[in-house]
Amino acid sequence: MQAFGRQLWARIQGHKPTLFDTRHWEGRILDLAMADPELKTSLFRLVDVLPALQRADQVALHVAEYLGPAAARIPGLPGAAVRAAGSPALAAATAPLIRAGVERLGRRFIVGTDAPSAVRRLGRLHREGFAFTADLLGEATVSDAEADTYARRYRDLIETLAREARSWPEHPLLARSPLPRVNVSVKVSSLAPHLDPADPEGGADRVLARLTPLLVRAKEVGVAIHLDLESWDLHDLALEVFERAALRSSLGDWPHLGITLQGYLRRASEDLDRIGRVAGQRGLPVPVRLVKGAYWETEVIRSRQQGYPCPVFTDKGETDANFERLATRLARNPDRFLPAFASHNLRSLAWALVGAESAGVPRDLVEVQTLYGMAEPERAALRDLGYRVRVYCPVGELIPGMAYLVRRLLENTSNEGFLRLTHREGARPEALFARPQAAPAPRDAAGEAGFHNCGLIDFGRGEERRKFRRAVEAARKALPLVAPVVVGGRERRDGPVLEHPCPGRTAETASRVVLASPDEVDEAIQVADAAWPSWRERTLGERVRLLERLADRLEERRLSLAALEVHEVGKPWREADADVAEAVDHCRYYAHRAMEELSPRRLGTVPGEDNMLWYEGVGPAAIIAPWNFPLAILAGMTAAALVAGNPVLIKPAEQSSGVGHAFFEKLLEAGFPPEVVQFLPGRGEEVGRRLVTDPRVALVAFTGSMAVGLEILEIAGKTHPEQREVKRVICEMGGKNAIVVDESADLDAAVAGAIQSAFGYAGQKCSACSRVIAVGSAYAPFRERFVEATKSLPLGPPEDPRARLGPVIDAEAHARLSAVIREPGPGARPLYVGPGRPEGWYVGPAVFEVNDTSHRLMQEELFGPVVALYRARTFDEALEVASRTRYALTGSVYSRTPSHLAAARRRFRVGNLYLNRGCTGAMVGRQPFGGFAMSGTGTKAGGPGYLLRFVNPRCASENTVRRGFSPDVQI
Repeated sequence: MQAFGRQLWARIQGHKPTLFDTRHWEGRILDLAMADPELKTSLFRLVDVLPALQRADQVALHVAEYLGPAAARIPGLPGAAVRAAGSPALAAATAPLIRAGVERLGRRFIVGTDAPSAVRRLGRLHREGFAFTADLLGEATVSDAEADTYARRYRDLIETLAREARSWPEHPLLARSPLPRVNVSVKVSSLAPHLDPADPEGGADRVLARLTPLLVRAKEVGVAIHLDLESWDLHDLALEVFERAALRSSLGDWPHLGITLQGYLRRASEDLDRIGRVAGQRGLPVPVRLVKGAYWETEVIRSRQQGYPCPVFTDKGETDANFERLATRLARNPDRFLPAFASHNLRSLAWALVGAESAGVPRDLVEVQTLYGMAEPERAALRDLGYRVRVYCPVGELIPGMAYLVRRLLENTSNEGFLRLTHREGARPEALFARPQAAPAPRDAAGEAGFHNCGLIDFGRGEERRKFRRAVEAARKALPLVAPVVVGGRERRDGPVLEHPCPGRTAETASRVVLASPDEVDEAIQVADAAWPSWRERTLGERVRLLERLADRLEERRLSLAALEVHEVGKPWREADADVAEAVDHCRYYAHRAMEELSPRRLGTVPGEDNMLWYEGVGPAAIIAPWNFPLAILAGMTAAALVAGNPVLIKPAEQSSGVGHAFFEKLLEAGFPPEVVQFLPGRGEEVGRRLVTDPRVALVAFTGSMAVGLEILEIAGKTHPEQREVKRVICEMGGKNAIVVDESADLDAAVAGAIQSAFGYAGQKCSACSRVIAVGSAYAPFRERFVEATKSLPLGPPEDPRARLGPVIDAEAHARLSAVIREPGPGARPLYVGPGRPEGWYVGPAVFEVNDTSHRLMQEELFGPVVALYRARTFDEALEVASRTRYALTGSVYSRTPSHLAAARRRFRVGNLYLNRGCTGAMVGRQPFGGFAMSGTGTKAGGPGYLLRFVNPRCASENTVRRGFSPDVQI
């Protein structure tokens, strides 16, 4: 291997990939970027946004904002162009030059905009002795219409290349290939919208509906098809698609369907086993493209953000070593695999090719694959040694291809990239061909020291999906849930009840809610009031340990608790799991913060005095919780009150009392005394009102609508003669949340983020997006894609993982929302109103176009899948419209303009502002949640300072001087 590797290395000496050739301006700029990380980041962000900019002034603005600070460090003509972009007089002249330069850079990696334009370059590659695989670049598929367009483009690519390639002269090296002359790579994510890792089987059905005709046509015209593997969340789906297509009777004898294997995946060996089994069933070897993987940064970031085990090796050496192990397995099983080794790393290629030769695999049955626009010296050297090299050739427009271009630039300029080490850093062969070594694993980064978020379930793993499905099935068998009244440890299950149907199956009862009587409410308050002194005097450490134990109990039962939410409140799988994880987070976070914020502390260092500050609970706390986050918000308010030293009177929402009682049981299991926790299910206007008006209740923690919240604040403001404490109210209310999309925004991200923010849990979140304000030229394309994406949302029962839109909570919500959609008021033009379903409380998604900022769709919180679209002329107007409501809860801005993001931070005044992401999904400890104005009283749940709203601070100051002597002054 070493000898062959050095032979390859010797052949490329004196030759550079065109991208590293400093005789061209692109090469000089990249060379500067590799030496200057700050410039590299700014440059790549400019490259990313540039194709979306339509006017010269926009180009000049972005060049000045991204590269202006570094202009002095950029020599020659590029530096002069950057400096000129900052001048109004010269901007119009320089902007086209800069755009043309970036487009020229992009064309280095893209063979053509469509099939006809790609033929010339692909034909030249063939004449030079290189095989190819053509891949379509494009926007992310967010609708069925876009998936249909992709399918038509793939068909055109297959038919055009098959027809044109027949006339190409035969090349002796390529003629020996077992594969046909034309090869097309297909991304399964392009052929269906709204694919979800929780439902690989259903997603595969939708992909195969478009893929199968393409495969049949490719077989007819003699074209090979290769399925790409993409991000981890679609990994199982892609393998499911491959297996079902390969074993289809009409394709079972077709040897030209290939699949990709990603070496950076920890489970790649298992994937190879599965591919091998398919090959065995077919009796034909499967073409397998072995890559290292193109989404490493995404996978690492996503796994750390969501707290699940990272699916990829986090060290390059481990990935390289795994690549070599997989290459060996591919080479030793020629009856199962036709291997293609895709890498620019000469060590990896040398290992794979020498291994195949040692295993007796004929050279014609092995190939190397490289990327178009990269590694030209390497591919020429391998061709000259008699190896078949296939070049991966993207086809498409520059704007949708920009994400691909940026990934390629990152790969070229990576500190550990083989091409950079070889062609720029001048690394020696002994370093380049050394055995891969794993670096020491980096320590996990925590959020706040001492606190880690509970990881979400990774539904990309089959075993996790199966466990969740079993939990959902088991929970259904246990219905209906019973929510009894529990006072002082005594439980009542008989008497008047309120029956709550399953929102998705209204013929089934989800829960029977026993209604607390006025006498029981009074008794519960009396029990809590009597328990307050002893609970207040419990040490902080004891209360913290109980809270940590509660977190453990919730996490142990996370599947069953989430499954209850699926049935009782209609939460889809992912939303239900996130709600349980957030409940766990609240308990652990407040346990951690209590030790930080509520521990007694000495103040000051002045001699002769001892100043001590400490905190104690204020008294019985009424916890009035909503149904839409039936565990997370209930647990958060309860945990904060308890750890601060307040007995709690839990009033769950009528629609989620079954989940509420399951939480109450965990409180008792964790060891909270029965006199400290009371459970009072019932109607809000009866039980809730009685709790709020009682003078013994010192604190009310409420989350719900603005109308109820304001009523609670009004009632609490009236002091009763017997009241011993000014009643405080921690009040979190609603929102009329907007997403702003400017002309520089990444529309793929903006559409996906707005869809999730608007229709996640059927829009039944106080943080949900109900307004989208798009600026200028961004409005029309955003509107078209958003509406088409909405049309494609699968509507169905929450227990079905393929459903992206479930039912609303109850008959009242169904009737109210249906009425609004039917009669939204003058000035609202319906763009799409989707159908519901008859067996549950299903409201189809509705999108309206509105041109009046005072319209009810722009002002009223509707709490359902209803969205208003508004066109703003400028970004300033968009921010002004976004803020023109009574609410100030959440908001989001999609922009790649630095000055716009800075302006949004200053002027988009909401409690939680999100930049280039959706406006839902706050994480405890990372995005403390809560708003102001008519959205709440300014508290931040899941953040520093929240616990201080649940306590009274006390300070004692002692004079320590006796007869002129103080122990803190030494003589």
